Amino acid sequence: MKELEKIYKRNKELDGVFISKYENKEPYYLEKNCLAFLIELGEFVNETKCFKYWTVKKPKRDSVLEEYADCITMILTLFSTLNMDLKLDLEKHYDSSNVLFVINYLYQQGSKLMTKISEELLRDIMVNLLYVAELLDFEEEEIIEALHKKQAIIEERLNSEY
Repeated sequence: MKELEKIYKRNKELDGVFISKYENKEPYYLEKNCLAFLIELGEFVNETKCFKYWTVKKPKRDSVLEEYADCITMILTLFSTLNMDLKLDLEKHYDSSNVLFVINYLYQQGSKLMTKISEELLRDIMVNLLYVAELLDFEEEEIIEALHKKQAIIEERLNSEY
Protein backbone atom coordinates (compact mmCIF):
# COMPACT_ATOMS: atom_id res chain seq x y z
CA MET A 1 0.00 0.00 0.00
CA LYS A 2 2.92 2.34 0.62
CA GLU A 3 3.90 2.26 -3.06
CA LEU A 4 0.28 2.79 -4.07
CA GLU A 5 0.22 5.89 -1.85
CA LYS A 6 3.24 7.26 -3.77
CA ILE A 7 1.55 6.52 -7.07
CA TYR A 8 -1.62 8.19 -5.85
CA LYS A 9 0.33 11.29 -4.84
CA ARG A 10 1.92 11.51 -8.31
CA ASN A 11 -1.45 10.81 -9.92
CA LYS A 12 -2.91 13.77 -7.99
CA GLU A 13 -0.14 16.00 -9.37
CA LEU A 14 -0.84 14.84 -12.91
CA ASP A 15 -4.57 15.29 -12.37
CA GLY A 16 -3.87 18.86 -11.28
CA VAL A 17 -2.17 19.53 -14.60
CA PHE A 18 -5.08 17.95 -16.49
CA ILE A 19 -7.63 19.95 -14.53
CA SER A 20 -5.85 23.25 -15.13
CA LYS A 21 -5.52 22.37 -18.80
CA TYR A 22 -9.00 20.99 -19.50
CA GLU A 23 -11.56 21.34 -16.69
CA ASN A 24 -12.66 24.89 -17.42
CA LYS A 25 -13.02 23.98 -21.09
CA GLU A 26 -14.74 20.66 -20.47
CA PRO A 27 -18.21 20.45 -19.00
CA TYR A 28 -19.05 17.28 -17.06
CA TYR A 29 -15.43 16.55 -16.15
CA LEU A 30 -16.39 14.16 -13.33
CA GLU A 31 -19.05 12.37 -15.35
CA LYS A 32 -16.65 11.87 -18.25
CA ASN A 33 -14.11 10.33 -15.90
CA CYS A 34 -16.75 7.96 -14.51
CA LEU A 35 -17.53 6.85 -18.05
CA ALA A 36 -13.81 6.59 -18.83
CA PHE A 37 -13.45 4.18 -15.90
CA LEU A 38 -16.16 1.91 -17.36
CA ILE A 39 -14.43 2.00 -20.75
CA GLU A 40 -11.09 1.10 -19.17
CA LEU A 41 -12.74 -1.69 -17.19
CA GLY A 42 -14.14 -3.08 -20.44
CA GLU A 43 -10.74 -2.95 -22.11
CA PHE A 44 -9.19 -4.71 -19.11
CA VAL A 45 -11.84 -7.46 -19.08
CA ASN A 46 -11.44 -7.95 -22.82
CA GLU A 47 -7.71 -8.53 -22.34
CA THR A 48 -8.29 -11.08 -19.53
CA LYS A 49 -10.47 -13.15 -21.87
CA CYS A 50 -12.21 -14.45 -18.72
CA PHE A 51 -15.59 -14.42 -20.45
CA LYS A 52 -14.45 -15.67 -23.87
CA TYR A 53 -15.41 -19.32 -23.63
CA TRP A 54 -15.18 -19.55 -27.43
CA THR A 55 -11.45 -18.88 -27.71
CA VAL A 56 -8.38 -20.96 -26.96
CA LYS A 57 -6.11 -17.91 -27.01
CA LYS A 58 -4.54 -17.20 -23.66
CA PRO A 59 -4.42 -13.65 -22.31
CA LYS A 60 -1.15 -11.75 -22.67
CA ARG A 61 -0.08 -10.86 -19.16
CA ASP A 62 1.57 -7.57 -20.17
CA SER A 63 -1.55 -6.41 -22.01
CA VAL A 64 -3.79 -7.37 -19.09
CA LEU A 65 -1.52 -5.51 -16.66
CA GLU A 66 -1.47 -2.43 -18.90
CA GLU A 67 -5.25 -2.28 -19.00
CA TYR A 68 -5.45 -3.01 -15.28
CA ALA A 69 -3.17 -0.02 -14.64
CA ASP A 70 -5.58 2.12 -16.69
CA CYS A 71 -8.46 1.05 -14.40
CA ILE A 72 -6.51 1.85 -11.24
CA THR A 73 -5.40 5.18 -12.70
CA MET A 74 -8.99 6.19 -13.49
CA ILE A 75 -10.20 5.27 -10.00
CA LEU A 76 -7.31 7.22 -8.49
CA THR A 77 -8.38 10.19 -10.60
CA LEU A 78 -11.86 9.94 -9.12
CA PHE A 79 -10.38 9.64 -5.62
CA SER A 80 -8.37 12.77 -6.34
CA THR A 81 -11.37 14.64 -7.72
CA LEU A 82 -13.24 14.00 -4.47
CA ASN A 83 -10.07 14.72 -2.45
CA MET A 84 -10.21 11.30 -0.80
CA ASP A 85 -7.49 9.52 1.14
CA LEU A 86 -6.45 6.01 0.16
CA LYS A 87 -7.51 4.25 3.34
CA LEU A 88 -9.02 0.93 2.28
CA ASP A 89 -10.30 -2.14 4.08
CA LEU A 90 -8.93 -4.81 1.75
CA GLU A 91 -10.95 -7.51 3.50
CA LYS A 92 -14.25 -5.95 2.36
CA HIS A 93 -14.17 -7.33 -1.16
CA TYR A 94 -16.91 -9.16 -3.01
CA ASP A 95 -17.38 -12.62 -1.53
CA SER A 96 -16.30 -14.84 -4.41
CA SER A 97 -13.05 -16.31 -5.65
CA ASN A 98 -14.39 -16.45 -9.20
CA VAL A 99 -12.82 -13.60 -11.17
CA LEU A 100 -15.80 -13.41 -13.56
CA PHE A 101 -18.21 -12.83 -10.66
CA VAL A 102 -16.00 -10.14 -9.14
CA ILE A 103 -15.65 -8.41 -12.50
CA ASN A 104 -19.43 -8.51 -12.97
CA TYR A 105 -19.74 -6.92 -9.55
CA LEU A 106 -17.24 -4.22 -10.57
CA TYR A 107 -19.36 -3.45 -13.63
CA GLN A 108 -22.44 -3.11 -11.45
CA GLN A 109 -20.65 -0.81 -9.04
CA GLY A 110 -18.99 1.15 -11.84
CA SER A 111 -22.36 1.73 -13.46
CA LYS A 112 -23.61 3.27 -10.22
CA LEU A 113 -20.97 5.98 -10.61
CA MET A 114 -23.03 7.39 -13.46
CA THR A 115 -25.93 8.23 -11.16
CA LYS A 116 -24.41 8.80 -7.73
CA ILE A 117 -20.72 9.01 -7.06
CA SER A 118 -19.70 8.52 -3.45
CA GLU A 119 -16.59 7.84 -1.40
CA GLU A 120 -18.03 4.53 -0.21
CA LEU A 121 -18.66 3.40 -3.78
CA LEU A 122 -15.19 4.44 -4.95
CA ARG A 123 -13.55 2.63 -2.03
CA ASP A 124 -15.58 -0.50 -2.83
CA ILE A 125 -14.49 -0.37 -6.47
CA MET A 126 -10.84 0.12 -5.54
CA VAL A 127 -10.88 -2.74 -3.02
CA ASN A 128 -12.40 -5.05 -5.63
CA LEU A 129 -9.95 -3.96 -8.31
CA LEU A 130 -7.14 -4.88 -5.94
CA TYR A 131 -8.89 -8.17 -5.20
CA VAL A 132 -9.12 -8.96 -8.92
CA ALA A 133 -5.35 -8.54 -9.14
CA GLU A 134 -5.02 -11.11 -6.37
CA LEU A 135 -7.34 -13.50 -8.22
CA LEU A 136 -5.27 -13.07 -11.39
CA ASP A 137 -2.06 -13.76 -9.42
CA PHE A 138 -0.56 -10.36 -10.15
CA GLU A 139 2.43 -9.56 -8.00
CA GLU A 140 2.52 -6.18 -6.30
CA GLU A 141 5.76 -5.33 -8.11
CA GLU A 142 4.12 -6.02 -11.50
CA ILE A 143 1.22 -3.74 -10.67
CA ILE A 144 3.48 -0.94 -9.45
CA GLU A 145 5.62 -1.22 -12.58
CA ALA A 146 2.53 -1.08 -14.81
CA LEU A 147 1.29 1.98 -12.93
CA HIS A 148 4.64 3.74 -13.29
CA LYS A 149 4.58 3.02 -17.04
CA LYS A 150 1.08 4.47 -17.23
CA GLN A 151 2.17 7.63 -15.41
CA ALA A 152 5.09 8.03 -17.83
CA ILE A 153 2.64 7.82 -20.74
CA ILE A 154 0.39 10.41 -19.09
CA GLU A 155 3.34 12.75 -18.52
CA GLU A 156 4.35 12.37 -22.16
CA ARG A 157 0.81 13.19 -23.28
CA LEU A 158 0.68 16.25 -21.05
CA ASN A 159 3.87 17.54 -22.64
CA SER A 160 2.59 17.05 -26.18
CA GLU A 161 -0.47 18.00 -28.14
CA TYR A 162 -2.14 14.62 -27.47
